[in-house]
Amino acid sequence: MFDEEQAPSYGITEATWERNENQTATFSNDGDADIMEIADPFWTIDVRVAVLSRAHFDHWDSFLARRNLSESSFTIWRSLRVRPRDPLIVNDTGLVITSYNPAASTLTLGGYGAGRAAHYGDMIGYRTAANGYWAGQVQAPAVADGAGACTVSVWPRPWAPHAAAPAPKRFYALGEFRLSKKPKVKEGFNDWDIRFEAEQVLR
Repeated sequence: MFDEEQAPSYGITEATWERNENQTATFSNDGDADIMEIADPFWTIDVRVAVLSRAHFDHWDSFLARRNLSESSFTIWRSLRVRPRDPLIVNDTGLVITSYNPAASTLTLGGYGAGRAAHYGDMIGYRTAANGYWAGQVQAPAVADGAGACTVSVWPRPWAPHAAAPAPKRFYALGEFRLSKKPKVKEGFNDWDIRFEAEQVLR
């Protein structure tokens, strides 16, 4: 019922986004060891919220209660990367996904803006074919061609976009997560603090 509810954004003082690779371990340093991918890579986040008032506390506390621990997912954007680095990109109007390549870990977008650039660290998000939310990070610079098409290398691998309404975003790119541990709620005299950890939902 509460799947994909957007997390409150105010009060977040720290949000650690960590990359996780599902790989076999390296057992040798001689260059002969093979590294195998055994599952898809994913994000984990560790979020700290400084609560400003009782109403603020109740908003966050009820949001976390509605997660029913890991039963209901939520969406959140990366707080220090709310927009692309190219200052000439001012909105996502006309942005579309024209193709995706999980094997090459690339995503091709139309309507990017002729000559507009994707930079290291830019975030991109969209709705997936299974009605989830994928969020990825640009891994190498790229420049859109004269028609506004731009192919970017992303991490993690892109998932199939929604056939009708993927709604790709470079601004406030939403990813989908589930709580991985019980939230820690600190209640003190004029000192309220909330901390929680979550893993990316892949679907």
